[in-house]
Amino acid sequence: MTGDGFGQSLADDLRFLWRLRQLRRQALSWRRPTVEEERRADTHPVIGRFGDGTHAVRDGDGRWFVVRDRMWHGWPDPPEFALFVLDGDAIWCAADFDGWPGRWTWDDAPR
Repeated sequence: MTGDGFGQSLADDLRFLWRLRQLRRQALSWRRPTVEEERRADTHPVIGRFGDGTHAVRDGDGRWFVVRDRMWHGWPDPPEFALFVLDGDAIWCAADFDGWPGRWTWDDAPR
């Protein structure tokens, strides 16, 4: 286990950043989480440790996408959002980011 979050390696970090870059370029539609989805994210052993609440979720490509937001963000705190993409039980992507990508839209009214 490393001290960088949840035990990912440098190779995982680079792979996750590359995947985030690819996702930011895609037109993805997000929605507000249901109570069940909020609970699932909050109680997940990794996702629940990042952020103060679930900002948005989506399903796609057989994966579950979760964006958590942070009440305190910006220097010296971490970025505003933490993205997790689960492929089954495996974390396919995990990355922090600031600023909602312009190509990402809402299925329902934004918060």
